[in-house]
Amino acid sequence: MTGAGGPSPRGTGTARAMAAPRRHWRALTVPLFAVLAVFAAMACGGGAKPAGPLPGIAEAKAERDITSDGAATLSTTITVRFDRTAAFAGAKVPLASFFELAIDLGGGQTKRVLVRKAEQSKENSRLVTLSVDALVPDGTELRLEKRAFQAKAEGRITAPIASGLDGVATVFASVALAPTNPAFAAQVGPATLRDTDRDAAAMRAALEAHLKQRGASTDLTARALARYEGLPATVPAPKARAALAALTGTFAEPAIDALVGTGNCTGKPASRIVFAEIPDAPGLAARVTYASDGARIVRIRPDLEGERIEYLMPVLAHEAIHCDRFDGRFEEIAATGFDTLLYLSLLAAMPELGQGTTTLGREYNLLAVAMLNSGRRYPEGPGLLKSPGVTRALPGSNATQPSFADFVVAKYESTTTGDRTPDEALAQAYVRNLAAPLGLPESSAFNLAYLDILISQSLPIEAFPPIIAALGLTPG
Repeated sequence: MTGAGGPSPRGTGTARAMAAPRRHWRALTVPLFAVLAVFAAMACGGGAKPAGPLPGIAEAKAERDITSDGAATLSTTITVRFDRTAAFAGAKVPLASFFELAIDLGGGQTKRVLVRKAEQSKENSRLVTLSVDALVPDGTELRLEKRAFQAKAEGRITAPIASGLDGVATVFASVALAPTNPAFAAQVGPATLRDTDRDAAAMRAALEAHLKQRGASTDLTARALARYEGLPATVPAPKARAALAALTGTFAEPAIDALVGTGNCTGKPASRIVFAEIPDAPGLAARVTYASDGARIVRIRPDLEGERIEYLMPVLAHEAIHCDRFDGRFEEIAATGFDTLLYLSLLAAMPELGQGTTTLGREYNLLAVAMLNSGRRYPEGPGLLKSPGVTRALPGSNATQPSFADFVVAKYESTTTGDRTPDEALAQAYVRNLAAPLGLPESSAFNLAYLDILISQSLPIEAFPPIIAALGLTPG
């Protein structure tokens, strides 16, 4: 019988019953293996997506880290922007381990720098921020292992890093520079006073030669020579007249009128600007005292009359600042900062000044080194305050002070009182002359943090190579 529930013919019913399951298994075969393949890919890739085009680095920018109170550091933050979403493989090692930097040292040599920390932005998956314990010069190569995206990928993704520092600047900002010029080891002696130093015509000719070496224009030269001729009898020494007139065309030019005119805090021209013994402080190179009517007397030590005009210019620029009777440490730091900056500009134009072994020649070359090894905000330039990475502003000497400001304080410790004194009008005039071309706001000349920044940006980049060569500066 073949009705429902009835027995099937031998063999026929069994064959049909077994055929159906085989058809069902074949129907499942394709999707099941597809699922297994997906699981296998996930196991091999550690959670990564199937292989595809890897992200490229669209941009890498380096910014030196600055502390909350405005001091530069020796560390850098690099912002890396990819050209698409950066889907990292989720490896067990830190993301930073896939990055490194190659700094070009020249001559085919590179320095490998590791990344301390790498963090992907939670807001923008194309951005990764790297932290590096070093300064990064422009053009440094950023290297990223491809296995950061695919576990078994080989090779690297590379890109240049844009930075505001070049290789020389990173060296200047990282270590103290020691002078190797033999003049620094030579015996210091007084400048020889010659007959020409007291001859008005000879000093006029020396002033003209000075201006030519500075690259002064015809108009500037004529103006400076006219100032020389027009200085009053209160500046009797031709050498002092030449040095004062030579300030024409520099940021310190206002010192001329401040000394020989009435536009100063005393309301009177200086009573005398002379080479003479300095009462109460014979060791100082120069000093301002006061006549009975309140007018200033500027005395320069007599043994300095034989010094070059270029060594006397900063002395006069410095002393002209001191007008009132209050002289604090900040005022001396600022005045010495201005005179050393002026000297550096002269040294760039006249590198032979670096060979000076006279009293003032040695003094200003030491101050130049100390200033170049200082700078709190921009340590790659000249400055006043301590630079990161520098422990002695004058390496190789017996001076242990860590900064230009500390070195100046040690020099004037016995002749100054307190820190901050009232602002001096001439110092503010110097600030205006320096700040205006840079587009910087004006602040107090005795605000050392501000002055440190102003001075650091006031020396043009082209001045550095001749200065470095003149002083023989090398990383200490």
